[in-house]
Amino acid sequence: MPRVTADKPIPTVEELAAELPLLSMTPDSWARLAADNLPTFLSDHAICEQQAALFGLSLIGHYPDDEPLVDAMSALAAEEVSHLRRVTTILRKRDWPFSKKRPNPWVSGLRKRVENRRNSLLKVDRLFVGALIEARSCERFTCLLRVIQDQDPEVATLLHDLGPAEKRHWHMFYGLAQRELPEDEFQIRWQGWLEHEHELSSQGGIAPTVHG
Repeated sequence: MPRVTADKPIPTVEELAAELPLLSMTPDSWARLAADNLPTFLSDHAICEQQAALFGLSLIGHYPDDEPLVDAMSALAAEEVSHLRRVTTILRKRDWPFSKKRPNPWVSGLRKRVENRRNSLLKVDRLFVGALIEARSCERFTCLLRVIQDQDPEVATLLHDLGPAEKRHWHMFYGLAQRELPEDEFQIRWQGWLEHEHELSSQGGIAPTVHG
């Protein structure tokens, strides 16, 4: 069974906070809750991977003439599908149930802000949502990894691989959005989104789902 080894160090809370744009970190209590309910967590994780792939493809549909975006989102969708296959393989192997799509209040809160702010900067806001989803997912995966690295080596290896992928993805979304605005205007708008995400995440950490 693959193990997380010394040559694959897990970032500390401080290191992760420095690497991600988030204004708050998930409480350790969430990681313990998710570790105690891995069937629920992994089933929800599979749903999240499906939605991530679909989101990338939807952006291609919205902006087919943006070649860098089309290339990036095509690669993203393919990678998210490969992640989905890894998660579903574990679920099947353990005879753990798949679940239908669940309400995700945190993601819904991000998307609601986009819907309420439809304007010429809609593209930027959509990319910000992608960046925040990937950044928070990276943080959650790493938070859980610290708890289960010895408890469940198979899931720990999965999370150790996916955490850096999510980190890379948030940078990708951020970079695509950054092309659209002057830097000062971009940073002001991004800060507003970070504060909104912080408010949403402060209401979470209470369910054993990826963003619960």
